[in-house]
Amino acid sequence: MHDRVLQNYRGGMIALQIPSIDQVELLDLLGVGGFGTVWKVRNPATGKLYVLKIIQAIKPNTVLVERVRLEAEVSIPSKHIVPVVGLKEWDSSTFLILFELFEARSLDKVLAEETLKPEQKRQIFDQILIGVADAHRSNIIHRDLKPENILVGKDHHVKLIDFGLSKFKGKGLTLTGEVMGTPPYMSPELLIYGSKIADARVDIYALGHILYELAMGYTFWAKQGWLANRFDNFVKFLGQNPQPTECIDLSDFHCDFYHNAIAVLARMVKTNADDRFASVEEVIMALTHEPSRKTMPPIPEVEESRGISFNYPLLTVESGTNRDARTLVALEPGESIVLGRADIAGNDLSISSKHLMFTRQHGRYFVNDFHSKNGTLLRGMLLNPNAPPMEVQNNDRIKVGDIFLRFNSPV
Repeated sequence: MHDRVLQNYRGGMIALQIPSIDQVELLDLLGVGGFGTVWKVRNPATGKLYVLKIIQAIKPNTVLVERVRLEAEVSIPSKHIVPVVGLKEWDSSTFLILFELFEARSLDKVLAEETLKPEQKRQIFDQILIGVADAHRSNIIHRDLKPENILVGKDHHVKLIDFGLSKFKGKGLTLTGEVMGTPPYMSPELLIYGSKIADARVDIYALGHILYELAMGYTFWAKQGWLANRFDNFVKFLGQNPQPTECIDLSDFHCDFYHNAIAVLARMVKTNADDRFASVEEVIMALTHEPSRKTMPPIPEVEESRGISFNYPLLTVESGTNRDARTLVALEPGESIVLGRADIAGNDLSISSKHLMFTRQHGRYFVNDFHSKNGTLLRGMLLNPNAPPMEVQNNDRIKVGDIFLRFNSPV
């Protein structure tokens, strides 16, 4: 039992009781937001420094609480994303997430100095792309990419922060309610329809605006004279007849660190999401003209399935209360199977009773959403139940509702 008073002030000691860290001392306030505060902290036992995010005033027993837990427990293997160390549930409405400390400045502050050389801009954007692609492979969509969430450290090494932070702010909200995200980087479909339909393409759109800002030194919204916290001018821009095919006027755009940036950027910020690149790997290939395999780090191998031998693919639950549960996708060639809540994660209501369908064709496996309530993500793409299924490969991560699954094929 800890002291019920949260010492949320400089010099305060907070009991975390997560593996290897009993408590931390609050040193410096790094930021304040609608969700709470962010502190630089120290483990008094070792002297090691961390970052502590204190999330407060969340209603107990809501989907929001589960998404906070999900943010902390699902790791993204990437050298370009600040890793989570652990989660402490202080009480039913207060959560503490401890992160590794990365000494750096946010990209917006670096850009304000106007000292970056072309090769440094390219180095920074290349790393941003790799970090976002790493997250998408784990089916985590940022939804709020912007320079403030991109840290630039020594030798211009880049790490991304606040993956999934938008999940803390509620369900998909539209023009009729509070808007999730940051207007200048927010895609039209995220603005209009909310986060339920969000997939990799909303992040690709935001990356396009970040590329524009790196190249030009200011945002497209600033160029237009639009207020960064309002949507009315953007809505008028989209409402032109005919509607613009891109959400940025590229007539005076120039970039001195990618030779084909204008063509790539035009496709990143298409008004219609279906016209954008489908994945960040495609953006990388378009910018470099090199196969993404040469650019992207390999997907880490998962551990052997604890001695279990199987002749069919195995689905392993990686998050939630049913973590480590396993389900065989026992299909013969030409067969299909529909899986849902009871097959995957017990009583997790984010998963529909009939959620996704696997199909085996020869030695290959395909998956599609089965008109579920909360959708299915594979490699960052939201699966369309009315479109052809996507091939699922060994070690792929699949997100069903709020639960992450790992797909492992037999050796």
